[in-house]
Amino acid sequence: MTFRFAIVSCILLAVGACADIAPGTGSDPESDDPGIGGPGDDPGGRGNPDRPGDPNDPGDPSDPNDPNDPGDPGDPNDPGDPHDPGDPGDPGIDPRDPYCEEGRVDVCDDDIDNDCDGLVDEGCTCTQSQKSCYSGHPADLRSAMGQCRSGTQTCELEFYSECRGEVLPGPEICDGVDNDCDGEVDENEDCNNTPPTALCPSDQSGPPLSNYDFVGGYEDADGDRMVRAEWMVLDKPVGSSALAQPSSGLETRIFADVQGIFVMELEVEDARGGIGRCTVNVETTGADELRVEMTWNLGAESDGSDVDMHLLRSPTAQWFDGGSQGGDCYWSNCRVCDAFASEGQSQEEACRQQIAQYNERGEGPPGKVTWFAPLDSNDPRLDLDDVDGNGPENINVRTPRDGTYRLGVHYWDADGFGDSTVTVRIFCGGRLAQELEPVVLRDTGSFGGDATEFWEVADIVWDDAGCSVQAFGQTGCRQICTREQAEAGGCPSGQQRGQNCR
Repeated sequence: MTFRFAIVSCILLAVGACADIAPGTGSDPESDDPGIGGPGDDPGGRGNPDRPGDPNDPGDPSDPNDPNDPGDPGDPNDPGDPHDPGDPGDPGIDPRDPYCEEGRVDVCDDDIDNDCDGLVDEGCTCTQSQKSCYSGHPADLRSAMGQCRSGTQTCELEFYSECRGEVLPGPEICDGVDNDCDGEVDENEDCNNTPPTALCPSDQSGPPLSNYDFVGGYEDADGDRMVRAEWMVLDKPVGSSALAQPSSGLETRIFADVQGIFVMELEVEDARGGIGRCTVNVETTGADELRVEMTWNLGAESDGSDVDMHLLRSPTAQWFDGGSQGGDCYWSNCRVCDAFASEGQSQEEACRQQIAQYNERGEGPPGKVTWFAPLDSNDPRLDLDDVDGNGPENINVRTPRDGTYRLGVHYWDADGFGDSTVTVRIFCGGRLAQELEPVVLRDTGSFGGDATEFWEVADIVWDDAGCSVQAFGQTGCRQICTREQAEAGGCPSGQQRGQNCR
């Protein structure tokens, strides 16, 4: 683990209330995103309906009359969508038809194996820090009680990792689960057990960095006794490391460490091997109007690296200007946690529980650096400072004053890990304003020194209209310099690095 003299280790989170941001400025009048021309032109997007005949329109799945759409469910003239082999609206398309073809070029970011090599999106440059993946037939995942599950890919040095944690079809057995993922449960002739019913509590909501408790139940129509009950976090926001603790038994708890939706699953088993499942959701949203969240090296198991986030009071303030009234909010002056670990507890666990107590009392953590006297909700804070890998770490301002804030990321120390892959998400008014794609910061072998790398991320402009994010550089080509350069006056203009710079 990395130690910074007497520095207390922590992690962070929160949220807020700022107006929506237009993600782009396409020339198409229906545009809400750059390039083609808006969510109506982008299957899966939201916004105005497509104009039939738009030559740049690849298709709107909600518009059955769109002549450019190759795959409208239910459209009698639909020739079929090759990326959705199980589309019930495609006449003559068997959901079990081949979905991949040997020798085909893999399609990036479609989350499936297009070339039948057992790999998903191999060789694809990352556009997100973490995403789902499945190397089997996409139709496998449609069975409500199927054992098949998507896996997860993380960004490792600008490219996606292998698909980890997926569950593929297996032989059908009598357990109340669709083991072969064909849409039928226990279709074997000798299956005669009625599986148990898992009972989940109601959905919950509240602030991030808080504890959430769950008490499940068990019923069995055959009167079979329960032999096992297990909780797991079935789905969680990007960057979360939340786990069900304990995982066994009908009662559990999670520490919701980031903003977003957590899906908890309870699985129960009876004495004859029958299985029942249920799910419950937790949605976390904080009270901070400006929240910035950072994660790095997601999925890495032995990461002790230390990456730090910085927020400047204005673009003219100086990076690493610490102190109680310093222009830069970062670990040296801005962290909330001052708890001490008790026996058998890590420093990180102690800090998490301290922040949880603030949030569970409904008051939220206080500001830490006086940018606008007196110290109050206009001032920033760093809830938790993660010094040994992955994050999440975040900086928050409850009610920002109008102005321009500048965001930066510093690679303090690799601690033997090597180059690190960092992602930043900016929330305004509780909604995701922008996610900056994974950026690689190099290990310079210098513990926090002048040669360590610094990423100038973006300016966050706050005014009566809400907030807007003005990122430096472009996707895959971001503004990176040394700490010495950043501290002397900011990264030199045009000093950028990434896949798209080459």
